[in-house]
Amino acid sequence: MMQSLPTPAIPAWLPWQEAVVLVVVLAVLLTIRRVSDMRLGDGLRGRLLLGAPWGTLLTIAGVAAVYLFLQGAWWHPRNPLVTPFRTWSYFYPFGMLTGAFTHGSQGHITGNLMGTLVYGTVAEYVWGHYPRKRGVQTFTSLRTNPFARILAVPAAMFVVGVFSAVFAIGPIVGFSGVVFAIAGFALVTRPTLFLGAFLGNRVLDLLYSALRYPVSTASGQTRFVTPWWSNIAIQGHAIGILAGVVVALALLWRRDERPDTLRVFFATLVFAVAQGLWAVYIPLGGGRFRLFRWAGTALVFVLALVVAAATIGSGRRLRPSFDRHPASLAVMVLLVVLGALSLAAVPTNVVDLQADQLPEDGIEVRDYVVTYDENVPNAYFDGIWVPTQRGGASVNESGVIVASAEREVWIAAIQPGQLAVDGQERVTVGGPTWRESVYANRVDWSVLGNSSVYRVQLRREGGQPRTAYTSEPLTADVILDGRNVTVAARQNGFDVVVTQGNETVGQAPLPANMTQTRIGGLTFERNRSRLYAETDGTRVKIAERRQQAAQS
Repeated sequence: MMQSLPTPAIPAWLPWQEAVVLVVVLAVLLTIRRVSDMRLGDGLRGRLLLGAPWGTLLTIAGVAAVYLFLQGAWWHPRNPLVTPFRTWSYFYPFGMLTGAFTHGSQGHITGNLMGTLVYGTVAEYVWGHYPRKRGVQTFTSLRTNPFARILAVPAAMFVVGVFSAVFAIGPIVGFSGVVFAIAGFALVTRPTLFLGAFLGNRVLDLLYSALRYPVSTASGQTRFVTPWWSNIAIQGHAIGILAGVVVALALLWRRDERPDTLRVFFATLVFAVAQGLWAVYIPLGGGRFRLFRWAGTALVFVLALVVAAATIGSGRRLRPSFDRHPASLAVMVLLVVLGALSLAAVPTNVVDLQADQLPEDGIEVRDYVVTYDENVPNAYFDGIWVPTQRGGASVNESGVIVASAEREVWIAAIQPGQLAVDGQERVTVGGPTWRESVYANRVDWSVLGNSSVYRVQLRREGGQPRTAYTSEPLTADVILDGRNVTVAARQNGFDVVVTQGNETVGQAPLPANMTQTRIGGLTFERNRSRLYAETDGTRVKIAERRQQAAQS
């Protein structure tokens, strides 16, 4: 069902700590302006209308509007809708059109928009709102119209965004492919200015953190953490930066310009290393990944060398050709690599899920199915060759699974480890005009000398929970009066099973809190989160519930 949208709350005034940061920043800027021989903004006004990167700002406003209103972050700031906007398949064109302009979290979009602002300003400065040729007047044609040149910036970023989505190994989400393209364009055309912008981006990130978290108190805590590089669409970033470099080389050739080659090399290397382009990895399934750091490190140096080599020589010699000029060969290498990386995405983006590939037992929310399972084949990868497949083996996944044949969706949205640590998690499904959440709850009983017995329940918002998964029974590493004690997860709770030899001598539900019961000749007592077994004066803790907030 479609949820009503509550009225957004008006943000509170900044606390005094944030105000102090703002005052310090303004004081520093005013001091720089005071002691500087050149008035700030004179150079920008010479190339940009009123000295502002209007095209970049329009792009930022558009991407922010998509996040706030299409994804619903305005009403659900901590839970934007993501699943239907990913680039699942060419058979799901809506995802291909929206994937590059949607984001997974506030931190995700903030980082991308900061990069867009900083690198986009450099790129728009290079492009310019006014004609640069001598004797050419403003407003004499569409190409010399400042307003048309401003609108060309968001139009170009939209095209690059669709390109990065269509040719990214999906399913991806985020504007970072465009950010990398803008950075690639800027580092080739103005490498020194780009490095200044790169450092400026780091300063902006510090200011944002200081404003959002003026005072922080940290302590040790248990968290489920995946490698940071496993969440990066490295191939999408690579085609983004290569596309930006190619466009920059074309513009330099048209304008008969050439940057300093050594500066281009250094700018490319710094950016590639800092942004993790060396993190070349493959998924192994089950939340595991393999990182090839040695290969990635070599690749970033090769990338910097090839990009720098493409700028060698006079401006008109930058045009691609088959001669032996280093710039021509380097441009050809860039084009071939860009084409190869782009075509590599085609086999992964023609996934066509059928209804019989969806989980059979789960909660249905319109065209979605949400369930929990472990070590099951990932239907999304079933028809895709990946380096980890051998002899037709598939990639297995575990966790809360979200699937939709209509949208070509099959994803383990929540890993078992994450659910084990947090106890309860939420997945949100929906479309452009609706959304609904499904809650997953896991209850663990840690068995003496063994791992955990657990069950996972799912429930729709406002609905009743239903058990989706129960783990295998586990036996405690203790023998009481010749008897073994096993804890087993059931559809409606947990059972205690007492065996002697190979025979079951008693089985009953786990006792309620602060009660005791006799099973198979042993007395079992539950004291809040602990289960004890007693016989002939011997009392042993058999199991302990790990998630205090969960209800058994």
